[in-house]
Amino acid sequence: MDTDALTLARERAAHNLPERLAWGPLTLSVTDLDRSVDFWTRVIGFVPRPSEAGGTALGTPDRTLVLLRPGATGPVAQGHAGMYHVAFGMASQAEFSRRIRHFAALGIGFSPVDHLMSKALYLSDPDGHGIEIAWETPERFGRFSNEGGRFTLIDADGNTHSGRERLDLTAELGLADGTDPALPLHRDTTVAHLHLHVPGLDPALDWFEGIGFARNLLLPGFGMADMGAGAPYTHRLAVNIWAGPGAKPAPDGTARLLEYTLYTPDPEAFERAKSQLTEDEQTGLLSGADPAGATLNLHLKPPKIETEDAA
Repeated sequence: MDTDALTLARERAAHNLPERLAWGPLTLSVTDLDRSVDFWTRVIGFVPRPSEAGGTALGTPDRTLVLLRPGATGPVAQGHAGMYHVAFGMASQAEFSRRIRHFAALGIGFSPVDHLMSKALYLSDPDGHGIEIAWETPERFGRFSNEGGRFTLIDADGNTHSGRERLDLTAELGLADGTDPALPLHRDTTVAHLHLHVPGLDPALDWFEGIGFARNLLLPGFGMADMGAGAPYTHRLAVNIWAGPGAKPAPDGTARLLEYTLYTPDPEAFERAKSQLTEDEQTGLLSGADPAGATLNLHLKPPKIETEDAA
């Protein structure tokens, strides 16, 4: 079973091209800024970044990954379009396992899942924003299968997986030997993917295809689909209708995803995206409301990396 995302990944690898899209920072509204900053630094492992207007920037010593903006009067509202979770990609297996040890030391609950193409730890911040800590493992993946109408993942050795098995935490913790769980996240941590609640799958896929993503899986029975951007890891964006078909954006006063940034090195993809987004004539930035109700900002350039000592 082949997909557009897998095809795009092969094409870009053959020409030694980077992914067509890369995630930049996202902005989340929160009810209690001090509480949120404490959680995202002490628990998740981010460090403070240079201040930005309207919020507190957090990330690694080299890049901003999240901007927390105060002003929400209530937590994340269920049953609405918006962010389901944001995934942060770890720099190595040891870094991923180090997060497990860190959460355990703090007594933080999380859900460990083996997606085959990645390993994941799921938890939420104090306002209910979903967070995934991810270690991408596309080398373990062999192919998708829909034989007999039953969707499965086949690993590189030919074994069948659901993609939703529980991680073996004992084995994972053994891979953290020699690491310090108290240190902040590695400087190469990235925003790995975004998973959104949307009103409908097909319209969302059409819209994001116009931005430059390539379709991967469409699982109507599961109410979910995902898309790739040109890497062997084909889950750069996911959408679902678990908030209900036709779900409306969350009320303004609730904690929610406000905006996020994407970068593309591909002028042709940027030009095509103008059919979906509005161009700022002074900056050249493209922006517009996505199917989940958040603002997407698209830049025609690689992400800017600033190097500084961790705060």
